[in-house]
Amino acid sequence: MSNSPIFVTTRWTLVRQAGGAASGDAGAALASLCQDYWRPLYHYARRQGHTPEEAQDLTQGFLCALLERQAVAQADPERGRFRTFLLKSFQNYIGNERRRALAQKRGAGLIVSLEAEAEAGFAPGASESRTPAEEYERTWGLALLDRVMGRLRDECERVGRGALFAALYPRLSGASDDPQSHAELGVALGLSEKGVSSALHRLRRRYGELLREEIADTVGSAEEVEDELRHLLRVLATR
Repeated sequence: MSNSPIFVTTRWTLVRQAGGAASGDAGAALASLCQDYWRPLYHYARRQGHTPEEAQDLTQGFLCALLERQAVAQADPERGRFRTFLLKSFQNYIGNERRRALAQKRGAGLIVSLEAEAEAGFAPGASESRTPAEEYERTWGLALLDRVMGRLRDECERVGRGALFAALYPRLSGASDDPQSHAELGVALGLSEKGVSSALHRLRRRYGELLREEIADTVGSAEEVEDELRHLLRVLATR
């Protein structure tokens, strides 16, 4: 697992590609952005009080409009975060789009499929104090962490360490309170207790590097990465 330089191919590169003239590259770039951001947009609409079907209509219609109107071309890293541009555009879309137009779009020319996963992770009554914008930010943060963990898993699998990742994943994600010691885990993995601790340390370090790379993809300069990390922590701390 080699260290990749930050700011080589960034999310803003995708934005510029997606905002270009209609082409295969532009379509692929926009599809990638839609996969990353559809859930935060959907959760925003749900927190505004829209039903699941209405939120799906709004999200899908908005993403289709981005492609049809090449609106992504208006995004500029000098003007702020891409997700801020996207939320403002979505707010405008919700305010202007009529129900009839949404119904016509639903099910036609889909960029991402929302039906199966749309409600995953959304708890209508769990956080009534969160505003729609806070819901959008929090869902963005969780999606970012999921993407980073997916990259780490893929890296491990490419170098034959998939089993190691799977065994240590609960400790990486903080999802496990398993009292199994590193020594016991090492027996199953064929490692010493120190070997397990070292492997876990390396994975955590690499996770941090990948997290910074992903954040660098969403900002305009290296100086903004630490600010964005602090913002991410604040966002995820909201209940």
